[in-house]
Amino acid sequence: MTTLSLDLTPEPMSAPQARNAIREFLVAAWLGADVAVLATRLDDALLVTTELVSNAIRHGSGHVQLHAAADVVNGDPTVCLECKDDGQWTPELSVTTVFTAADSSIDTSSDLDDGGRGLAIIQALCSEVVITHDLPGSLVRAKLP
Repeated sequence: MTTLSLDLTPEPMSAPQARNAIREFLVAAWLGADVAVLATRLDDALLVTTELVSNAIRHGSGHVQLHAAADVVNGDPTVCLECKDDGQWTPELSVTTVFTAADSSIDTSSDLDDGGRGLAIIQALCSEVVITHDLPGSLVRAKLP
């Protein structure tokens, strides 16, 4: 397994910077992966990266950290992305929320005009999404596939 850690500033340019770093990281980490799966998985991982970092910047505050762990298992490229922010909000219900690929509980209604679809996009592309609220901040872990 290969890992990467990024410290990002809470600025809009951090999302494309993270995306570029993850692209380079995954291209190197996924050598030997099934070519038929590689392009789609890479596109999915880059979109998830952008959404994770954008959400941390928009809804969190302060320092943003992105960690990635990638591997190739029997030709199948895998990656776990974790994004942590320093937001100061407290969740209403549980401290940890887990969504799996079969779970459709994230609201994707069309009345979300200005954003609000990032978590639904992440959930649609990942086999598991775990959101943990700490004080301070939140950690979102997303696994592909």
